[in-house]
Amino acid sequence: MWALCRMFEPNSTIGWPVGRLRESAAGLVRFVRAPVLHSPDWKTQGPASDLIWLFAVNCLIVVCLAAILFPALLAFDVEMSGDMTSLFDRPVWQILAIVVVVGPIIEELVFRSWITGQPRLLIPLGGVALAIAGGQLIGFSNANQLIIVAAGALLMLVTLFAMIRFWNRPVPGWYARIFPLVFWTQALLFGFVHIFNYAGDNPAALLPFVLPQLVGGLVWGYARIRYGWWSNIIMHMAYNLIATSGLLFMLLAGPRPA
Repeated sequence: MWALCRMFEPNSTIGWPVGRLRESAAGLVRFVRAPVLHSPDWKTQGPASDLIWLFAVNCLIVVCLAAILFPALLAFDVEMSGDMTSLFDRPVWQILAIVVVVGPIIEELVFRSWITGQPRLLIPLGGVALAIAGGQLIGFSNANQLIIVAAGALLMLVTLFAMIRFWNRPVPGWYARIFPLVFWTQALLFGFVHIFNYAGDNPAALLPFVLPQLVGGLVWGYARIRYGWWSNIIMHMAYNLIATSGLLFMLLAGPRPA
């Protein structure tokens, strides 16, 4: 009995990883409850090895959610959308390239690359938003292609000049004040857009099934702030690889059409 108790001591074989998981989970919970750009508890950006424990926490949360959501998927006969179904009709290497490499990079650039608040990262985001809005307005006015190209080139030049001009500027004070709202908004939007992975007549009924993506938005957003720009991309790639491997196994091991 004494030997069994010693296995769970802080420096023991079992106690050490359990302690690291607990520390990572506690740090994540503290951040999510009160998101900040900088914390006095962060003496450094944190060793890269800490990401392993944070990723383990991420996976454990999703496994718990999957234990509830997967039976619900079957019970309510929720199906994948047509786009998702067609994606998994591709060759395996294309699925891996899109889901594990290209998808995470694009999604992290869009949702979390800029959340640290440096002007050099906020400016391109504003440029993209203006380009989308301007494209809609120009399209409605039936302007010719020359005007569209000229406006796009001008916007690119202005964005580039602004990035160079404000490259080393610190994070604006107003951004630090609204950061909790920014952090939760990016996570909620990231989760919501994945509702289109499923097919159904009632989008509200599909919202519970994007909880794993919402968790991802929170965990990877925390990693972006705590460990740097590469950490959230690596974690997103690893998560998608694990999530996709099961589907690929079923596709490869399942019966093939005659």
